[in-house]
Amino acid sequence: MSSTTDYEYQPRTRTGRIANFVDTRAGVSPMVKEFGRKIFPDHWTFMFGEVALYSFVILLLSGTFLAFWFDPTMTSLEYHGSYVPMQGVEMSGAYASTLNISFDIRGGLFLRQLHHWSALMFVMALSVHMLRVFFTGAFRRPRELNWVVGCVLFLLAIVAGFSGYSLPDDVLSGNGLRIADAMLKAIPVVGTYMSMFMFGGEFPGLAIIGRMYIAHVLIIPALILMMIVVHLFMVVVHKHTQYPGPGRTENNVVGFPVGPVYAAKAGGFFFIVFGILSTLAATTTINAVWNYGPYDPSPVQAGSQPDFYMGFPDAPCASCPVLGPSPGSGRSSDSNSPWPSCCRCSPSV
Repeated sequence: MSSTTDYEYQPRTRTGRIANFVDTRAGVSPMVKEFGRKIFPDHWTFMFGEVALYSFVILLLSGTFLAFWFDPTMTSLEYHGSYVPMQGVEMSGAYASTLNISFDIRGGLFLRQLHHWSALMFVMALSVHMLRVFFTGAFRRPRELNWVVGCVLFLLAIVAGFSGYSLPDDVLSGNGLRIADAMLKAIPVVGTYMSMFMFGGEFPGLAIIGRMYIAHVLIIPALILMMIVVHLFMVVVHKHTQYPGPGRTENNVVGFPVGPVYAAKAGGFFFIVFGILSTLAATTTINAVWNYGPYDPSPVQAGSQPDFYMGFPDAPCASCPVLGPSPGSGRSSDSNSPWPSCCRCSPSV
């Protein structure tokens, strides 16, 4: 006759007791154990994906702070803040709150610049990461869907950046929105209706900043976060690709496991990325909206200079001829342009 004695693990430390409490009710230990064995290749080109991920985390943290203070309204008011050159100037609530964040909120200017530099780093790292995947053929079967997910992430990053620098309602953001309006109107048949829907009437309307704000802080980050989760899930399922070398085959990955080696390295690398972005934010001014002034759609202003990732949609607009009467000439310019309604159109005079 035999008897069995049930053995229940009794952790000795407080941390162990908390972990055991969660595990016995959520059953997460098999998942943590499986992910902890995940092997990551030890090659510097794989770091760009990490840089993009860490930049996005910093974007979420800095953006959360800014969201507490930003007022996404186009209601006109007279500025009476700390920035003396703008006192008494009529502007929108969005532009006034941007100046308030920059000059009246402790740490606000630093967080604004950290957010902007993180956005540039996010798109740049994502671009280089995709170039590495493309030129090494890492998008091939069975990873085609993950490549599509990466392309969607890239497009979402561009839309997030554009919607972000359109929010302050300064001259730069206003000119960028004017270009977006012209691009929409260039679409045959439905372009005008799409522009009216986006701006809530004729450009610039009174609704675009509020709509951009909801898209920028809620919809687009949620979509990006969802795509990142899908991307990482597929990476775990399909394993990493790797460069040829000793002991490396199509069926294995040579590198370090997540726990504890890679987790420690990734944590240290996050703080390196955070330190570099913080140094840039503290020492290098970017998007100094107080130098541009509030946007006024009535005068003819200089063309915008958008962030680098908006170059490919902006370049065709800059290169096509001006349509409509040239100022002071009474003559129409060359109309042999592939764009029915050009972003650089001059107003009728």
